[in-house]
Amino acid sequence: MKNWKSLAAALLLLSMPAVVQAEPAAVEAAVANADRSEPDTAMDESRQPAAVLQFLGLEEGDRVLDVMAGGGYYTELMARAVGPEGHVVGQNPPGVVEAYSLGPVFERRGYGAERLPNAERLDVEFADAAFEPNSFDFALFHMVLHDLWHENPPALPRTEPADFLAALYTGMKPGGIVGVVDHVGTDAADPRGEVGRLHRIDPQVVRAAMEEAGFVHEEESDLLRNPEDTHEVNVFDPAIRGRTDRFVYRFRKPPEE
Repeated sequence: MKNWKSLAAALLLLSMPAVVQAEPAAVEAAVANADRSEPDTAMDESRQPAAVLQFLGLEEGDRVLDVMAGGGYYTELMARAVGPEGHVVGQNPPGVVEAYSLGPVFERRGYGAERLPNAERLDVEFADAAFEPNSFDFALFHMVLHDLWHENPPALPRTEPADFLAALYTGMKPGGIVGVVDHVGTDAADPRGEVGRLHRIDPQVVRAAMEEAGFVHEEESDLLRNPEDTHEVNVFDPAIRGRTDRFVYRFRKPPEE
């Protein structure tokens, strides 16, 4: 009888599907791709995209949301890195697309075409964003999460950060990762004022807003820290542009129980 029970248990184990471990995304190969534009590669030293994406945990096959993706520097990198089974959505507010004439930029990148078939643009206001539940494995705010507090109509109408982060929480899959890279600010009492003046935000404001939305802060990296930054200069000032003190946070939507 014991032998039969052992045999049955062994057969049961053999019949169970194997757990497939996701592979890390091919971020180094994406960064090294010879088809990248010169303006993009010129920003690599400052941004350290391979190290950032490896720390954040981008994986092969991920479905990704690039929040306020701008001209698509990270959208392109992540689309190449996640491979043909993955997909990247580059979101921008329509006013930003118009103000910075981004349409031709997206055309050159080839979203949805032969060059980047697994990337697409999504032009939608933060206030109007409504993502399908459990749509994304990974989301990235690259030096833009502070813009949820920024008011610059008509390009960027006033946003309530909690509303957009609630929509994002719905859109993330259980266990999904949200990466945040942003310029360090120090004025936790007046984030809108500091963003308006300097385009910076206190890391504790970001952490509190993300945790209020339900995300769990997992880890932070000092990859992009710069102790020489006084935090008192606008990030676009030539004296500090590209060398700001930046925090890198990894958040996760809790897995289902």
